[in-house]
Amino acid sequence: MSTITRGTLLLGDVRAALGAALAPESDEDPDVLPDLVDAISPPVLMLEWNDPWIVPRTVAGLAGYYDALPTVLCLASRLEPGPGVETLESLVAYALARLDADAKRWPVESSTAPRRFQMGGVNYLGARLFLRVPVSIGGSP
Repeated sequence: MSTITRGTLLLGDVRAALGAALAPESDEDPDVLPDLVDAISPPVLMLEWNDPWIVPRTVAGLAGYYDALPTVLCLASRLEPGPGVETLESLVAYALARLDADAKRWPVESSTAPRRFQMGGVNYLGARLFLRVPVSIGGSP
């Protein structure tokens, strides 16, 4: 994984580093999907980008500093009677604990309340965690 001297991740490394921070350590841990998909098997954590995706920030008046705004979509279960909210609470707590334990900084700015998310025509119960991560845009592709 590439880093720069300012101690921030390159924009192209954010999803991989975030996926590594959340990666399952045991068979009981949820899968992590680093890319958008149209079908899932919950419980699962899916990495997305917020909108806006990247915002400039001012650091001592210097240009070239940015924050990337990734999100972690926590999907607990199909939307049906059962322990969905409890499963979602555990899933969000798991994600927060893993982000806090990682050596990299993953500041959580906010989250959504539990709600319905539709994928592939199926309704799932989930919530989003909104993060803000200092990044460098690096060089040309």
